[in-house]
Amino acid sequence: MILRWRSGISAVLSLTCLGLGLWLPDSVLAAPTMPGNNAISIEPSSTNITLSPGESSTTITTRITNETSTPLHVGLSARDFSASQVQAGAIQFYGVGYNPNTNPHALQTSIDFPAPYIQLAPKETQKVTVSLNNLSKLAAGGHYGAILFSPQAGVGPATTNVSINSSVASLVFLSTASGGVQSLNLASFPVGMARLSLPKNTYLAFRNSGNTQTAPQGQLTLYSPNGSIVSTTVLNPGEGLVLPGTARLFTVQLTLRNLRFARPGIYRLELEYRSQTGTSFSVVNKRFLYINPTIVIPVIAALILIIALLRRYGSDMGDAILSTFKRFKRIFKKKQPVPEPPVEKPKKPRRLIQG
Repeated sequence: MILRWRSGISAVLSLTCLGLGLWLPDSVLAAPTMPGNNAISIEPSSTNITLSPGESSTTITTRITNETSTPLHVGLSARDFSASQVQAGAIQFYGVGYNPNTNPHALQTSIDFPAPYIQLAPKETQKVTVSLNNLSKLAAGGHYGAILFSPQAGVGPATTNVSINSSVASLVFLSTASGGVQSLNLASFPVGMARLSLPKNTYLAFRNSGNTQTAPQGQLTLYSPNGSIVSTTVLNPGEGLVLPGTARLFTVQLTLRNLRFARPGIYRLELEYRSQTGTSFSVVNKRFLYINPTIVIPVIAALILIIALLRRYGSDMGDAILSTFKRFKRIFKKKQPVPEPPVEKPKKPRRLIQG
């Protein structure tokens, strides 16, 4: 079963289609439910926990709200999940035959509930405290699991029309106090050698070869042919996670304004990235030739027209163009002033001295 998030709709999902990508903290925000589709909403929809040395247990408090006008019986359960292999930014629950003991990142066996279910009156909100126990027995690194809230129909004196297949998930991400490794590598950074448009959207794939979930950090910058900054943006501002041993695709958007007549030439994309615990950035540069159609196409059209005229009229056309050019050159050529000859001063007559 695959869980995929549809941003801005709701935190409610159906276990038959599992429509939420809840392992992405930037996407998994508890949202008001929509009448006729969803029954309950929760907050928070994800929790990040880092254990202190010697800490073996902790608690999580969630708020659950009945969005319907009838009482609800809500079941509580926990499930482990992994990254989806077919949908970017999605997770999938482990199915039949799954053994948590073989999963180094399992968490569901450490999640305990105060009761297997809760009762919610119409429009009521309750706090549910979930315990995480025996954490000292967890393998070093990252662990993650989902807390599922499942409204059930036809339980108790009042029946509802809520489908028993709908559930809400709150995800838990836990890191042990020691032994965790975050190792982030760039798996893909496609740009291309030549482009007819500047890259507004850039697709980056990161692989986590460590044993702890991590969020890529850094920035992406576009430089013009003369080295000036065209645009820059922060990488992964919502702190989306890459699970251990998996890769995830990120879409990075650059703001490009007033670039209709941007200069053609060699542009450069510079990516700086690191993991959450990284102390230095890795830098990757990609260069590409930008051909601006707004500028290049008219120039090419003019050249084609000139070539066509030359082929039709032959050398006469060439002589006419050359003659026109010389004519304009004579018109706009500045005349140099002719220097006047120097004026000689008249010589005074010599006076004769008689002895």
